[in-house]
Amino acid sequence: MTTLLIAGGGTGGHIYPAIAIAREYVARDASRRVVFVGTQKGLETQIVPKAGFPLELIDVGGLKGKGGADLLRNLFRLPRGFAQAWSHVGKHRPNVVLGVGGYSSGPVLVAAKLRGVPTIIHEQNAFPGLTNRILARFTKAVAVAFADALPRLKRTDGVVTGNPIRKEFFDLATHHKQPTTNNQQRLLLFGGSQGSRILNDTMSGALLFLARLKDTLDIVHQTGPAELQKVRQAYSQSVFAKARVVSYLDPMADEIAAADLVVSRAGAMTIGELAAVGRASILVPFAAATNNHQELNARVMERAGAAIVITEKELTPEKLAAAISEVIGDRERVMRMGEAAKRTAVPEATKNIVDLIERIQRN
Repeated sequence: MTTLLIAGGGTGGHIYPAIAIAREYVARDASRRVVFVGTQKGLETQIVPKAGFPLELIDVGGLKGKGGADLLRNLFRLPRGFAQAWSHVGKHRPNVVLGVGGYSSGPVLVAAKLRGVPTIIHEQNAFPGLTNRILARFTKAVAVAFADALPRLKRTDGVVTGNPIRKEFFDLATHHKQPTTNNQQRLLLFGGSQGSRILNDTMSGALLFLARLKDTLDIVHQTGPAELQKVRQAYSQSVFAKARVVSYLDPMADEIAAADLVVSRAGAMTIGELAAVGRASILVPFAAATNNHQELNARVMERAGAAIVITEKELTPEKLAAAISEVIGDRERVMRMGEAAKRTAVPEATKNIVDLIERIQRN
């Protein structure tokens, strides 16, 4: 039996691509198996078992950005976490180990390397995280979503594979055409599953400046559960009282496909989904993202002509309203930006990564 061990997690941005890779890997050969290794505090404890894959846990925490007691505690946890990683690698005897970023990647890939198991990393962002920057020095192969990441990993032999995006996003790109026959255009705003306070507050303030578009702008705003009532009240007191304001949107693929313009954060998976469907966007990168990687992701789309980038420092209700008005008022520009986004998409990303895994597994 051939086994792939996938290490990493913490956020959905790490886990969902890993699951896509795992499914493609086992789909090619029913005798294969995939085992995940993560931490108790990561989202992998919820997502991986639901996807039908076994999950092993190790006790590690982050070092970058930590100080004082947290840093000391996480340093003292490293030997235990490494011992657990060593044990899991020995127990499952993988043919290859894939690191996708997150706290558990480091100890597991180091243990695999010391045990003589081939290793590979996949970096989802334009600016790699600390773990992947360290691991890239000794892994057998490196896969990245953005070419911008390769110089930062110092691997000239790295492969640009793209980010694994669920198939339904690509399917919807062909089934949902941009509206061209009515006067209304759909604006979709979201800040992740928990929402974004700065996006909620700024959009609430921007409604006044967008009032002249009341007959042409159809707004869908996902707030996250904590701020739903506050944002709904802001809409109810504006000319956009009929806007759909909800705490959570699902399925997101349908919502993006139905939109003409999207206002969102710039996580790697969000950008990949916008590209897959082919939608114009205004991106507001999360300022506290490690190494400012969201802004670097967003700038890739901006250079492609697919997005307008507004940093948190620049963001005001007036500026957001002006950007929305500028794009939504020009249907041809909406189409051009959507087409530019589509050109950045990599439909074969999952296949590309599994092809690479199979190559290093054979060699």
